[in-house]
Amino acid sequence: MRPNPAWFDAFFILRPTLFFPAWTAFLVGYRQGHNPPTGPELYLLWLAVVSGAAFLLNQLTDHREDRRNSKLLPLWEGLVSTRMLRLELTLLTLAAVLGCLWVGWELSGLLALFFLIAGVLYNFRPFRFKARPILGVAACTGGGVALFLIGARAAGADYQPLMMTVLPYLAAGSAATLLTHVPDLEGDRASGARTFPVVFGIMATGVCAVLLVVVSVGLSFWLHDYVLLAAACVSLPFYLRFSLRRSSEAAQTAVKVSVFSLAVAVGTTWLPFLLLIAAYYPFARWYHRQRLGMEYPSFRSENPTSEIMHSFDVQDVASLRQTSKTLRS
Repeated sequence: MRPNPAWFDAFFILRPTLFFPAWTAFLVGYRQGHNPPTGPELYLLWLAVVSGAAFLLNQLTDHREDRRNSKLLPLWEGLVSTRMLRLELTLLTLAAVLGCLWVGWELSGLLALFFLIAGVLYNFRPFRFKARPILGVAACTGGGVALFLIGARAAGADYQPLMMTVLPYLAAGSAATLLTHVPDLEGDRASGARTFPVVFGIMATGVCAVLLVVVSVGLSFWLHDYVLLAAACVSLPFYLRFSLRRSSEAAQTAVKVSVFSLAVAVGTTWLPFLLLIAAYYPFARWYHRQRLGMEYPSFRSENPTSEIMHSFDVQDVASLRQTSKTLRS
């Protein structure tokens, strides 16, 4: 019996492609420990649960902007129900709490910090950091630091040396965050979200991003962090390309290359992660092609739903299904 892609709706609605940056941040921190008490596998599962809850919460509260910016959630309209998503969010939150009981109070506190930043402060009023130029970048970077600290402390690293070790990752993460707002520029303007590109412009966004990558290269070389150094050196030309072209395509390419290159670099230090990346990519492409009629994930520099979403009203579910069937054939 051939698998039905509909079986995996509840999984892919969590945007599991975005688990990999969270896992990467954790494993970067995990590398800082010398005598980890256990392997990272269960920790990665725990983080997947929490990340899935945070991303699902993001999508449930970001419906208006997602329609304008061609994000993934509207493509599931008519395929999954809001009731199912809320139930899934509840179960994921419960599983996250049980995981907290397993890891103990310290890592649970750091995880709560991540969830507070990535879920509550980033999405909800009166905070809604995602709609603010500096706080939006700081929130995304702060969430990455929390994941880094979880990994480091899970592996038994001390806090004091971590304060220096994390600096090049702060710079690299901030650079990528700046460019993630570029493809959403028009939608953010229309919705009133004051992101960094909306407030300061595309040129300033590109210059700041390039400078941050250069800082990351210098700090990682100084600290002998050759994993980040390799990834930052691979990414730098693409940030320079964006600063010259100032296009959504160039921004997306730079972010994808930087995220992927760091994940692969980290995978060279822990082979199962590299194998997981290799296995997930064709599985995810099969699901999105069969279920939604789209090629995702992909290194093609466009929002994954743009070609479909620009051809019809996302509220027209019948048209959505017919378009998906046509594209699959």
